[in-house]
Amino acid sequence: MSGPVLDVRDVRKSYGDLEVLHGISLTIGHGEQVAVVGPSGSGKSTLLHIVGTLDRPTSGTVVVDDRDTSEMSEAELAGLRSHRIGFVFQSFHLLDGVSATDNVAQGLLYRGVRRHERTHRAREALRRVGLGHRLEHDPRLMSGGERQRVAIARALLNRPAIVFADEPTGNLDSRSGAEVLALLGELHAQGTTVVVITHEHEVAAAMQRRVEIRDGLVHADSLASVAGGLR
Repeated sequence: MSGPVLDVRDVRKSYGDLEVLHGISLTIGHGEQVAVVGPSGSGKSTLLHIVGTLDRPTSGTVVVDDRDTSEMSEAELAGLRSHRIGFVFQSFHLLDGVSATDNVAQGLLYRGVRRHERTHRAREALRRVGLGHRLEHDPRLMSGGERQRVAIARALLNRPAIVFADEPTGNLDSRSGAEVLALLGELHAQGTTVVVITHEHEVAAAMQRRVEIRDGLVHADSLASVAGGLR
């Protein structure tokens, strides 16, 4: 791709008379590892929904993987999410009573991929996150850290251009949280673009770049700080 994986230009978001985002601009390159941090009410969750194409901005532009999302229909946005964006959520969003393999394979169910290929790719993704020994396990019988690994495997299934992880350690104990952070670090080292939305400073410290959102604006960006120091 010729441009950045994510280019946010003067994005604003209002709900009625309440403006939550006040003109955010942010660029993330291919292969970056970024923490988006901020307190509750700062606007970071709203920003996640917009950059992940789950919601549209009131004004401004969001370009994902060289695609201007403002020019795309809802069906085209769904296709973009399916093919180029991976999501990892705090609450896992796994189906109980269904094996880890089938949970991951669900990501290919509506893309016309044959069952054999869905299963093969799901198992490959699970092995990539260190769960080759849990392929047929029910998520209910797994630890929190293992369930989050299943969710990460599902996010990686379509080889997305960017993975958004929303508070990925929020429901985990400290040991499991550290393991998930280490896994995200490994995926980044392999070339995956990872953006973690978090309010935890320990999580942000493990990322390569830190962007702080406060009161609906970019308050600080460590990349800008480094660039300024090199002038």
